[in-house]
This record gives sequence, structure tokens and C-alpha cells, in this order.
Amino acid sequence: MENRGIRTERGDLNREIEVTNQKLRQLKARISKLQNWLKEEADIYFKCKGKKPLTEAEQILFTAAKDYLKGVMNGKTTIPTKTWKEECTKLTAERKTLNQRYLALKEEVKEAEKIRKSVYSILRQEQREQQTRRKQDMER
Repeated sequence: MENRGIRTERGDLNREIEVTNQKLRQLKARISKLQNWLKEEADIYFKCKGKKPLTEAEQILFTAAKDYLKGVMNGKTTIPTKTWKEECTKLTAERKTLNQRYLALKEEVKEAEKIRKSVYSILRQEQREQQTRRKQDMER
């Protein structure tokens, strides 16, 4: 039905799952980038932060790290890992719920397909019987 342009619950659920998975991928990428920042930029920033007479190279590195901090962290010096973990936990729970709904719907669809096949089988058998009766009636 989705291929014909008709929205279904199963299709909606698949779209929700895809959006949730995409959000999780984005969060993982963001965390990875921030971890890389911690390994490189944080060392430079904190090394140069209290030091007064900076060399020109240190000043450039410090300014770059500081600008990066302002852009990415909005001036904060700690990463909001608690917030991210909460969001990740929330999204993971939402994904599990969506997967459970998907599996339940999948079972319902499977049952509906069995019923549909049975109905078509009965209809075909009735059509064959009617055709056989017509042939017999015509032969009489």
C-alpha cells in the first residue's frame, strides 16, 4: 500500500524508527567530535589559560581553542555529558518502544495476510465451482 502512495501504520512506524535512528547517529557523531576536541583542544586551552607570557604560537593555539569552545560549548568548559546521556537513554527507550510496536504490528499484518490469502483461496475455489456448474448446465 505504501508503494501505491497510501500511508499505513507500519510505514509510519518505520519512518519514526528511521528518524530515531538518525538522531542516535547524529548524537554519536557529536559525542565523537567532542571527545576528539577534548583530546586536542582542551589540553591547549587549559595549558595556556593561566599562563601569562604566551609565545605567539601558544597565543594562536589558545585563541583557536577558545574560539572553538565558544562556538561548540557556548562558553562552557565542561561537556554536558549528563544531558547527552539522558537524551541518549530517552531516545534508546523510545526506539525500543517503537521496535516493540513494530513487532506487534508485524504480527498483526502477518495474521491479516493469512486471512487475506484464505479469503482469496475460498473465492477462487467458489469461482471454479461456479464455472464447473455453468459448464454442466450448458452441457445439459
